[in-house]
Amino acid sequence: MNHKLIKFSLLILSGVLFGLSFPPFQTGFLAAFAFVPFFLVFSDVESYGKALRYSYLTFFVFNLIAISWVGGFVHGKDPYLMSAGVTLLLVHPIFLSVPVLVFIFIRRSFNFKAALLTFPFLWVSFEFLHSLSDLAFPWLTLGNTQTYDISIIQYASFTGVYGVSFWLIVLNILFFILLVKLNLREWKWFSKQSVAFVIIILLLYIIPKIHGMIILNSEEDNSHYESVKVAIIQPDIDPWEKWEAGSEESQLDMYQEMTGHIAQNVDLVLWAETAVPYYVMLPQYENYFQKIKQQVDSLNFVLLTGIPDIYYYKTGDKIPLSAKKARYSDDRYDSYNSSMLLIPHSNEIQKYAKIRLVPFSERVPYADALNFLSFPEWGVGIGGWGIGKDTVVFRLPLRDTTTVKFSNMICYESIYPTFVANFVRKGAEFLTIITNDSWWGDTYGAYQHMQYAIFRSIENRRWIARCANGGISCFIDPYGRVYEQTKMLTTATINFEIKARTELTYYTRNGDVFSKFCLMISGFLIMAGLSQKFYKYVRRKNEIY
Repeated sequence: MNHKLIKFSLLILSGVLFGLSFPPFQTGFLAAFAFVPFFLVFSDVESYGKALRYSYLTFFVFNLIAISWVGGFVHGKDPYLMSAGVTLLLVHPIFLSVPVLVFIFIRRSFNFKAALLTFPFLWVSFEFLHSLSDLAFPWLTLGNTQTYDISIIQYASFTGVYGVSFWLIVLNILFFILLVKLNLREWKWFSKQSVAFVIIILLLYIIPKIHGMIILNSEEDNSHYESVKVAIIQPDIDPWEKWEAGSEESQLDMYQEMTGHIAQNVDLVLWAETAVPYYVMLPQYENYFQKIKQQVDSLNFVLLTGIPDIYYYKTGDKIPLSAKKARYSDDRYDSYNSSMLLIPHSNEIQKYAKIRLVPFSERVPYADALNFLSFPEWGVGIGGWGIGKDTVVFRLPLRDTTTVKFSNMICYESIYPTFVANFVRKGAEFLTIITNDSWWGDTYGAYQHMQYAIFRSIENRRWIARCANGGISCFIDPYGRVYEQTKMLTTATINFEIKARTELTYYTRNGDVFSKFCLMISGFLIMAGLSQKFYKYVRRKNEIY
């Protein structure tokens, strides 16, 4: 067979294995050796150009399988959303190629073995950095593949999801070394070396699982935790229709009717992201606000609902360059994808504005610096959102008159480990997620988004109540077990009693210590490589003179 064809086949195979290891496929074990074909090809690659082409092919196939849903090609078919989706599929593989190019740098500075052994540090460093900027898209963090086997990821309460990524890369390297040794006949199949190596691989796989099973099977005393009864409303309103003028009252009626059937004897009711699709805090929508408040007061429950919010800048305010201009006046304003908490028989309104926004779909990255661009808004009335100012911890009065604290993630925010841990560190005793995953229909995205929330519960040992407009709604306990899970694109109401917890995990208290350690090692290796190149350059120059 043609040598080049074999290489391309191996690169594509790696991409397929990566893609099939992510939800909704329950084959996360594939991620433990998805890099093996990739490493086989890269064992003789030293050129940056070739490395970029080869890695791009693998990661393009990977993206095509795992996130092709982002274009909305099967539902809605919005031109802007489809073009943004195609751009992401074409550009994101370049981002994923960055740690591979650093891998090539280490190889050229030292050797292939050194580069291979440092690859877990390089990959985790990239995943961590890829979650920090305005261009962040940590959707395909490798550790996210393991959420269908929660016994294997319990140590994420120490390392976060990035520790699971590191573990997977190490397994890949060990499988690769074993395969190469056997293929080159340096080891025989049942020699002491190969048997010992297989035992090491098995132990590396089994030890986290045993640790997790011990934790999951341990009896926990919940008697000292406050109980919180939470109800979730899943109305399944088509997001492409919810923003249409004239539909405001019918949508609100639907939410309130469903709420009326389940709000008895609950502490908190959740409505989905932008469940109220208009600026309900403005005077012209006062009647809708009063209608919501009247139900909250009459049925005596606390309501958390998603809303769009708006702020008109006043004289003397520092107005960001990205602020929007009013159509018929000189007023400047920002709109926010927000949530508000309404308490019965109280005029207090607690609000939170979304901070981590979806690049391009919700806000153009670096919008203040690129304010000369026209900020796109979908035809359904969203986009160009402002960035929220603070991580809010809501105060929730319970029916027994005690008060607990919680924080709310809005949609995309729930995939950021560090970000979510910040809320818990500030006092959140449980977490809620409100989202609208129906933009893309019944595709992979909603299932991936729901599964990723399992990591946030384990990392912080917090209950999560997840409310999605069209699914998937559910409750997740502090160990990643899922309860009352709804189906996609169905109308449903669910309720469950969760616990408010105050203990902090190592990860919550200390943040991304593990990831930063990997970043430090990677930085040291890069500096060592640069130093060696500089030394060689000086030595050659001295030889010339």
